[in-house]
Amino acid sequence: MEAIVSRATIYERHIPHKEFFTDTSGKIEYILNSLWHRDVELESYSDYTLAVGCSHTFGIGSSTPWPTLIDNCYNAGIPGATVHDMCDVAIGIYKENPYKKLLLFAPHGERMLIEEDGKVQALMPYGDNADRYKMVDIPTKMLYTNRSIGHLQYFCDVNDIELKIICSNSIQFIKQNKDKLVDKGADGVHYGDVTQQNFAGLFNAIN
Repeated sequence: MEAIVSRATIYERHIPHKEFFTDTSGKIEYILNSLWHRDVELESYSDYTLAVGCSHTFGIGSSTPWPTLIDNCYNAGIPGATVHDMCDVAIGIYKENPYKKLLLFAPHGERMLIEEDGKVQALMPYGDNADRYKMVDIPTKMLYTNRSIGHLQYFCDVNDIELKIICSNSIQFIKQNKDKLVDKGADGVHYGDVTQQNFAGLFNAIN
């Protein structure tokens, strides 16, 4: 798990952090559990729902990330995560503490994993090193993203897990949900509490 959540392991666990990645406002308190997730310990959950995603699920800039608004839901969001990370996290957590429902707020499908200097990291579409990977076009990146989601769907099918997915295509998601993206978080980059409530409502609206 530590290899997957490497973006967060620079922060000490079990203590309040007033600054976290892009949020230097000092307005929000972030506490990480033993898995570097923004929640209580995983073993305290039973017959529960697992939420996976990137910083929008983790809730940078928000005091109430959308998983906290869903009953008995564990927040396994990881800042900077890819869809591939989320599939690994979902399967890894199931082995530790099986869940009945999985909610995937998919990170940018355009993100991909790269290895540099022996370290695996997520390549952000607008990051400093994105230009070096322009030869990998968006359809190719989405191909691998969709393959990962397909593997996760199969995993859920064979284990009788209910799977709900939102935002597997970030550009399409923003176009379709402009009315729900109503406020900015404390960092001015991510979304605020009202938008987080809207994200929770999107999952609750799925039959």
